[in-house]
Amino acid sequence: MRLHWVRYHLDQKKSDNMLLFSVREPEGIRTYYYDVDEKYVIVLEPLRCGDAYYLLSAYYIKGKDAQRNKMEKKYKRKLDVLH
Repeated sequence: MRLHWVRYHLDQKKSDNMLLFSVREPEGIRTYYYDVDEKYVIVLEPLRCGDAYYLLSAYYIKGKDAQRNKMEKKYKRKLDVLH
């Protein structure tokens, strides 16, 4: 299913109940936009120049609480600085 919400979230038109954070992953640093209400995630990777991102993925979190708990665990490991 194609999701059309990416730009809406990246332009920060929705600000309530959103988590925006960066996490160090085995593949490198990833930046996440997580819409808690809609259970929607956007995954970005910062470019080396530091002023833009690659869009890696955007998806709904399906399933039980275990999938949502993964995102909350990532948020607890967030870096102090947004990348």
